[in-house]
Amino acid sequence: MPQVLKDEIRERLIVAAEEVFYNKGFMNARLADIACEAEVSTSLVYSYFKNKEDLFAATVQMIPLDFDKIALEEERITEGTALDRYKKVAAPYVQWLLDNHRAFVIVMDKSHGTDYVDSKLKMISSVEKHIDRSFQQRRGDVYPDLLPHVLASNFVEGLLEVARHYESPEQARQLLELIVRCYYEGVNSL
Repeated sequence: MPQVLKDEIRERLIVAAEEVFYNKGFMNARLADIACEAEVSTSLVYSYFKNKEDLFAATVQMIPLDFDKIALEEERITEGTALDRYKKVAAPYVQWLLDNHRAFVIVMDKSHGTDYVDSKLKMISSVEKHIDRSFQQRRGDVYPDLLPHVLASNFVEGLLEVARHYESPEQARQLLELIVRCYYEGVNSL
């Protein structure tokens, strides 16, 4: 008689996979490690997921990776400052990433060997294009072409540093607010 698949076991496997992928990364994680963490047999994992890649995808599927959509939605707003537009559109998304910081770190830092390996570069590229479009709209000062990339890389890496190391949700919110103020208003805003 076939085993009845239970949502509870599937969820337990995803939670265990998140722990193992977070600590070891995709390449060093083994299904046996995940099964041990979930307190099930390795063979049972295959009743729920066809392979490690499938389990990885289930672990990080909650992370919305359409970064361009957020940037373009923010750019459609014409009222208020850039910071106001960020707070209206991107802030809830970025806060959600920090609330789900382990999955965010896994998809950005620990996805080598998966279809998600370029996620960090895609996020940086999206933010870079967003910054570049903002510079072009201002038509004032001319900046070196590399500046949008440097700013985007710093912003994304700053988010990741908070996600990797924060000690409490309140500290994460505080750090995020400071990073965003620096990003939108400059260091003098502090």
